[in-house]
Amino acid sequence: MGLNVFYNILGLIRGKRWGKASKCKRLIKQLRSRLTVKKSRTNAIIRQLRADIAQLMQKGLHHVVSTRVEQLYRDYCRLYAYDQLEGFCECICTNLRDISRGRKLSVEVHEALSTLIFASSRCGELPELHSIRNLFKQHFGQKFERVNVELLPGNAVNSEIKNNLTILSVTEEVKLQLTNEIATEFTHQSAVGRPKSAKLPLPGTPEGKFD
Repeated sequence: MGLNVFYNILGLIRGKRWGKASKCKRLIKQLRSRLTVKKSRTNAIIRQLRADIAQLMQKGLHHVVSTRVEQLYRDYCRLYAYDQLEGFCECICTNLRDISRGRKLSVEVHEALSTLIFASSRCGELPELHSIRNLFKQHFGQKFERVNVELLPGNAVNSEIKNNLTILSVTEEVKLQLTNEIATEFTHQSAVGRPKSAKLPLPGTPEGKFD
C-alpha cells in the first residue's frame, strides 16, 4: 500500500467527520504519560545493567558478559523506540483535525499513523497503542492496518522503528563496541576514585554508536 492507495482511502472517507478523534487524542495523551514512565524505568535498568557488566568483567565471567551486553543493546533500542514513538504521537496530535476530516495528509503523518499501528504489535507494555490501532483500523480500514502490522509491501512504517523493535540477533561487533565502552568508563571511575553517572547514549539505529 503506497501513498496513492492511502490517498484513495482518504478519498473514501473525505467529508465524513471522525467521531473518535477526541478518544484518539485522549489515548495518545495517556500513551505519552506511560512512555515517560517506561523511559525512566528503562534508563534505570540500563544504568544497573552497565554496572553489573563491569563487575562481571572484573571477575572474568566473560561468558555471562556476552548475554548481558546483548540484553543491554536491546534495552537501548527499546529506549530509542520510545523516544521515536513520542515524536509520532506529537505528529498525530498536531494533525488530528486533518486526520479526522479525511484531508490529504503529508508523508510524515502517513508514517506516524503506520508506525503506531506497527508498534502496537511489538509493544505489549503499551496497551494504549492497541486501542489506538483499533481506532485507526475503524477509520482507515482493515487493509491499512494489515499492511503495516505485517510489514507488507507498501507499508509506511519508520525504518528505525522496524529495526529497533524487531531485533533477531546482536552482532559480535556491536557487543564488542559496548563492552569496550563500558570497560573504559568504569576503569576511569576506578582511577579517579569516585562514582560517575553512567552515560545513556542512544543508538541512532541498531548499528548506531554508543559513545
